[in-house]
This record gives sequence, structure tokens and C-alpha cells, in this order.
Amino acid sequence: MMTPLANCHSRHMALAAMLIMLLCPAITLAAGPKRASEPDSLETVVVQGHRFPDPVYDEQLRVEVKTVLHDDPFFYDAHVTVTVRDGVVHLEGFVLDYSDVTTVLRIIKRKFPRLKRVVNELEVSRGDSDDG
Repeated sequence: MMTPLANCHSRHMALAAMLIMLLCPAITLAAGPKRASEPDSLETVVVQGHRFPDPVYDEQLRVEVKTVLHDDPFFYDAHVTVTVRDGVVHLEGFVLDYSDVTTVLRIIKRKFPRLKRVVNELEVSRGDSDDG
């Protein structure tokens, strides 16, 4: 004999099952052992993450870096070329001494803290010396 609580529970379970079948028509209950057919062959899918370079951003960053270097009173930038490729700043040319290299890197790091990378290809000019 079923208790009133068990009878109520079984009615709620049956009602819940009917609601699920009515509200989710995509779910089908199969009586037999029928299975979905498997595909004949699987295609290989290759996903590559590649960010396309933004030439407008690169040019804007190049102008900003060149302006910051030019405006610094302690750095002579006349022989420094700044190029930007895919957000990476490239410095080429020559400077007067080794302190100029550290100065230019300090300036860029201070003004552009989120910069990806700086490629330093600056050369130190030997200049005229009495040593021969």
C-alpha cells in the first residue's frame, strides 16, 4: 500500500516527465536499440589564431614615438629611424654614446608602458678621436 506522501511524489515525477517531453521536442525516447549513424570520414579542421596587422595603428604609434623622442631635450634623434610593424617598435640608426641607448629605451618605456616590444638596432657612433 502506498502512503499519501509516496503517491504525491510519484504524481509529481510523472508530471515532471510529461512537462519535459512537451517542452523539449528535440528529446526523443527510442524503444529500440537504434543509434545515430556515424559519419564515414572525419575532416581535419585546423584553426589558426592570427591577428592581422593594423597599418593605421602602426603609423600612429610610429609618429607618437618619433615625436616623444624629438621632444626630449636630452636626446638627439636626428639619426634615429623609427618604424613600427605589427605593434613592435624598431629603432635603427646611430647615437653618440651608450647613454643615449639607455635614454631612448627609458623614454619609450615611460611614455608607452603597454608597448609589446622594442627592437633596438641602434649603433653607437665612434666619432673622431685622438686615439687613431
